[in-house]
Amino acid sequence: MTFFEKRKVADAEDARGLPIVFRAFGNKIEVCFDSEEGLIKLCGLDMYMNEADVNKFFRLCEIKEDNSPPILRKIEKDPCSKASLAIASGWLGDCLKNHDSCKPPTEFRKPPKRLINVGTETQNPFLVEISTGSQQLEWLSLSYCWGEEPSMKLTMDTMDMLRDGIPLNKLDPTIRDAILVTRALKITYIWIDALCIVQDYDTKDWDEQASKMNEIYGGSTVTLVVASSNSVRNGFLKKRELQHVPILWYSNPAGDSTDIKPAASVFSSPEWDKNEDELNGPWSNRGWTMQEGLLPSRLLHYTSSQMIWKCGEEQRFERGITKSLRDEVAEFSTYSDNLGFGSGWLWRLETFIKFKRFPDYLPSSLDYPLLSEPETFRLWYDLIEEYTQRRFKYISDRLVAISGLAQIFGNAIRSHEYVAGLWKPDLIRGLIWHTNGAKLIPRQSADNMRAFNNAFPSWSWASVGYEVVKNSQKNNNNFQALSLVEDVQVDLVDQLNPFGAVKSGSVTITGPLKKAPRLYNKEWKSAEASISEFERHLSEIVENESLGGMEHRYSSPPGGHFAALQMLGDIHSLDLLVLEATGEVPNGINVYRRVGVITLQYLSKGNIASPDLIAKLKEFETSRTARLGLEKKKREKRKASNNVVMELRREPWKTETIIIV
Repeated sequence: MTFFEKRKVADAEDARGLPIVFRAFGNKIEVCFDSEEGLIKLCGLDMYMNEADVNKFFRLCEIKEDNSPPILRKIEKDPCSKASLAIASGWLGDCLKNHDSCKPPTEFRKPPKRLINVGTETQNPFLVEISTGSQQLEWLSLSYCWGEEPSMKLTMDTMDMLRDGIPLNKLDPTIRDAILVTRALKITYIWIDALCIVQDYDTKDWDEQASKMNEIYGGSTVTLVVASSNSVRNGFLKKRELQHVPILWYSNPAGDSTDIKPAASVFSSPEWDKNEDELNGPWSNRGWTMQEGLLPSRLLHYTSSQMIWKCGEEQRFERGITKSLRDEVAEFSTYSDNLGFGSGWLWRLETFIKFKRFPDYLPSSLDYPLLSEPETFRLWYDLIEEYTQRRFKYISDRLVAISGLAQIFGNAIRSHEYVAGLWKPDLIRGLIWHTNGAKLIPRQSADNMRAFNNAFPSWSWASVGYEVVKNSQKNNNNFQALSLVEDVQVDLVDQLNPFGAVKSGSVTITGPLKKAPRLYNKEWKSAEASISEFERHLSEIVENESLGGMEHRYSSPPGGHFAALQMLGDIHSLDLLVLEATGEVPNGINVYRRVGVITLQYLSKGNIASPDLIAKLKEFETSRTARLGLEKKKREKRKASNNVVMELRREPWKTETIIIV
């Protein structure tokens, strides 16, 4: 909707000839038409000054740089200019000097096995092997999207050449730009995966280095993020499209036009699009970059429009905005005296600061039963929800690419019982994950169907495609576990890395189990059909979630039957894990694969719309029918679910031990 439509101006021509009015509004200038009906906003303008001038202005006026300063910093068109690079260097220097909390943890200050010495204007970059005892090195880590294969990679054949040095113009644009930034930050070394990990497939170097991402990124002085480029061949130090217009003023009071001169330090520009402050480019969609963006203490992002700095204390934007991340936490203390474990303040923060503040949120007492508290694992389910939709060149890397986060999380909760993306102390709840919009029948993206499923156990969220994986009970601290995990076995690719890739895995569980010959009966809609309420309910879900493409196995399972296992229950609901038999029965124990989950809601009087509520709904005449219809559907759905629960309660479930693979 344009501003004309909003103010009911039928045609732009109606505004022709109206006076233009400039007015200060907040920290912006609004350009408006002055009509008989009042001011009609045409557009907004931001005001900018050069870096040196705005610093002086802020100092003289004692203005604090924050979310809404009156004057912004003029962004350089060339991100490779001395002025632009000096801003990044200043951010890093300020953090190193003033932010003790941003220092990498001591245990992570172990230099990588290899680094690139960035050289100088007269010396080419070259590969160096780092001795085991080196502890005082500082390095920058690069996080970027490969896109195409890098033209220069570390292999057994190129190792000697890289050690001898390689000219900048022989490197891919992204690598070349990253080295120039590293030099400007006065950091001697840079870590680049393509040049510091041997890329030959017949070496174990990749597995070894991939397990040390928490040290490589978490121990770096700063991580450079190439946020807007989708290929190593593109580079990121490109000229920006800016619209800074100098403001003109008259030096001659008489208004002699020959004396019109631009005010060198003041510029106007169209109002900034807040979307430009978000990291929504290719980097944010790549699987490996999630932990690369959470493990470091300091991040320098290069987007197509500006640089963005983020550390444990603050977030800075090149245009002159600063957000105090510490203040976000302090803000909650003004509303509540309780900022302890379980108070919930952590979950209101964005992912980076939430991950950094998580150890502070947990009880510090070693005697506290941390692993028996559902609240302890909530952050992990949040991370998985964000992570699962990210893309990989090889989706088999999915568990490896989050292993660094798993190690940090495990250290925080004082547990290393990590199994294929889940945590054994909370495994009953962890197993009831589901893909967004389909609890029973997992969504499978066309580009990643079942070709990779054998790389992961069926009970791990890693076994589904690029879908958002949710856990409906992640916020529920009042559930009761109805089954018991007897044993978990995981066959690791690397036995020295329990947080890495797996070959296979099994979970042995004992709990109330109900077998079913099928999940789908095409006669389920017929009232005359002789089927149970449970089978009717399952069939309806399968039909709705399969989007019309019911697989034959849902009505005729190759393994002979399906089963439902009671997992969690509370006063309002029952969560069931739905399984498909494989046909294997070692030592008399049935082996199953995971299919999905269903949740049965209990019906109570409180769930049915009261006469008062119906009366209130009638007041909304325009939406009355829709509202009542929606409420009716909800009641019918709950009633059907309640009928299933009542039926299941009449038929005692057999407690059985099973294996899920």
